[in-house]
Parts: sequence; C-alpha cells; structure tokens
Amino acid sequence: MRKVNDASRKLSSNETLYCQTRPQNVQDTSIEVVAAKPIEIWWHKWDPSSEDVETPLLLSCPLTEPLLGPSIVSVVTQPCNDPFNAFLLTPYGDTKHKKNFTVCVKDMNFEKDISENLVEWIETNKLLGADGIDMYVEKVKENVEEVIEYYRKTNFVRLFQIPIGSNNRSLWQRRRDHLISYNDCLYRNIHETKFVIPLDIDEIILPKIAHNWSELIKRLEKTDWDPSRDSAILIQNVFFFDFMQSLYKYNHTNVQPHKTKIYIKRDDVRLGNAKRAEFLGYNSVNSSEDTVSNEIMDVDIAPESVTTDKRSQGCGKDVSVPRSVRHVVRSAAVSPVGHYTKSLMLTQLVLTAFNHYPLASRGGLTFAAWTAPFSEVQLNHYKESCNTTVMDDCGRYERRAIVDTAALRMRRQLLRALAKVRCAQNKT
Repeated sequence: MRKVNDASRKLSSNETLYCQTRPQNVQDTSIEVVAAKPIEIWWHKWDPSSEDVETPLLLSCPLTEPLLGPSIVSVVTQPCNDPFNAFLLTPYGDTKHKKNFTVCVKDMNFEKDISENLVEWIETNKLLGADGIDMYVEKVKENVEEVIEYYRKTNFVRLFQIPIGSNNRSLWQRRRDHLISYNDCLYRNIHETKFVIPLDIDEIILPKIAHNWSELIKRLEKTDWDPSRDSAILIQNVFFFDFMQSLYKYNHTNVQPHKTKIYIKRDDVRLGNAKRAEFLGYNSVNSSEDTVSNEIMDVDIAPESVTTDKRSQGCGKDVSVPRSVRHVVRSAAVSPVGHYTKSLMLTQLVLTAFNHYPLASRGGLTFAAWTAPFSEVQLNHYKESCNTTVMDDCGRYERRAIVDTAALRMRRQLLRALAKVRCAQNKT
C-alpha cells in the first residue's frame, strides 16, 4: 500500500510516520497499525544547494494481511493518534492489465491558445497506440479547455486537478511539484495499464520501423530488453526547431534513399563532407544509424493547409497541415541517453517516477532502465527555438540540421483523424 504525499504537507523523510488501516464498515472496529517507509521522490544531486523547497514523499505501508474489502488508511505521527486524514482503499481482484499504454501529462499551464496543436498531439498518440491520456491541468485558455472536454466526453482523456495551491513557486519547487502529478498518474494506472508514458504536448515517441507502439514492443522483445528486469525503455531525443524548417524547401523532392543531407544554420550552406563537419567541431552523422528516418520521399507538402472534401474527409473544411508533417528538418545532434530522454515505464516495476524516466524501481533504490536502439524509435521534440530549457547545449543543437521524414508516413491517417474531429466539434 503506497501513498504519494503532497510536498506542502511539510513531512520529512526522517520523520517517523505510521499508517492506520481500518475497514470501511464502521461495525468492524479492527485497526492495523504499521510503520510507514517514506521515500523522497527526488534526486538531491540535481539541486544540492536548494534549502527552501519541499520534496514530495512516497509513503509505503506494508500490510500484514490482504484487504478483504473497501478500507480506510490514515497517516499519523504516533501509532494511536486520532487521524486527521483518510484515504479510501479498494482491493483489485483482476490483476490483468486492460490497457497497454497510458500517456501522463504534467501540470498544463499555457498562456497561449494551443488548442490546434493539442488536437494534433492527441490524435497522433491515438494513431501510435495510446489507450488513453491522463491530464493534469493548472491554467489553460478556454479553447484548450473545450478540446480537453471534448476528449474527456469520449473517455479518451481523464482530467485531474493538480494538488498544488500556490502560484508563487520557485523553478525547483515547480519541478518537484510536477512529480506529484506523474506519480499520481503512475499509481492510478498500476492495475489498469502495462506502460505509462510521461510526455509533454510537444513530444511524440515515434517508431521508425514499427507502425505503432505495440509493434515496437514486439520488435524490442526480440532484442536484449528484459521486461522482468528493466523498469523502463528509454527513448533518445531529437529536436525539430521551427527556424530549421526554412533551410530546405520540399516540392516533389527526389533523391536517392539512405542519402543524408546536412545543413548548417549560420549561412544555410550544405556541408559537403565529413572533413568540414570535423573542422566545425562536430562529429559527422552516422548515416547507417539514420537511414530509416532520413529518407526523403516523393511528397508535396502544402505550406499552410490541406483542403478536404465531403467525399474523402467529411466536412468540406480546411484542415491545417500537422506540425509533425510540416517539420521535416531536425537538429543533426541526437541527445545522449539521459538528456531530454523520455521512456515507456512498466507500471509493475516502477516505484517512483520522474518527468523523463523512473527514479526508483521496486526491490531497489535505483532504476534499471534499458535504452531502445535509435534505429528503432526516437522522441520527436518540436520547439520554436533553443532557449533556457536547453541552456548550454543550444550551440550543439542549433549548428547543424538534417532531413528527417519518419513522421510523414502518418500524414494521411492523421489528416483523416483531424478532419473527423473537426466535423465532430462542429456538431457540438
């Protein structure tokens, strides 16, 4: 039995805590009291100088006997204290997962109207195999609320309020607070879903050979990935910056497959050979590693929109070309493992979760993760520009760009899905 504790409760991992468990039936007066084991959901090496921040805790309370029915658990500082809190526990009878993939979205706080990008992102994850999305919302525009409500009514999105009340939080406090949402998502899905996936709405986990995540898992099962040992599958990150999309114009482009084209941002001059790349201080791109994602197909991408008709799409409305289709030039630099990495987390093995990967696995203090081959899958990360989020790495990520059309195979399916949503929204 485990509970994620809000950081604002100001409990310390060194403080002795107890769990009182009693049946929900008031006629049964039996109470079981056990010592709680608190685990901080954080690695202090990330910010050793932070002293005025509060860290969320995971409280583990071992049960001496299985629950026979709905029960109430309370956390107290003394074994026999009268409780001031109570949490309902319902035992699960069926241990078989009903879902394969649930996406977790941390506290959404956007000043801009991101409704169009949000619809595209949700539909893309649907195509890739997401069974549902759990969203934690702090503050968004009305149009965004309407999008979320539309998907909530279809039972694809579950909406949760974030348990944080203060708006005046430091950067390091906000980062800790996000972990409450991710771990809440993990434990809500622990009996329902095989994998939880922490993603932001500008990120897509894109298989390069498999058509969806289920097919990807089947392919990875044939490698040295061990789902009984590895609590997560790590996915390496690549950046698609907005400014890079003007480096190359596509209009019925025909080139030989498996041929890598490299561009430099400074003067938009293509790098002709590896020697010049070495002169500029960057390693040359391993074309054998990128052959799948770097093929330039014979496509004609409209600059702003694709017109649909009633016969093929249903509503006779213009559907904007999705960002994943418009953005086909990315940074040539692939982020090292652990840098901007996201992961597929196995709910049965993860003890505590972070924005990117597990912090701890069951049976140990650290996590055992496995890195998926970059030739199989990548994390497409769409950003306007390189900013303080990337900090000192900007020079490396902005310097060179490379063609990457791996997402184009979803174009027709995605446009049909977006048109269908547009029609449904017009009817409501």
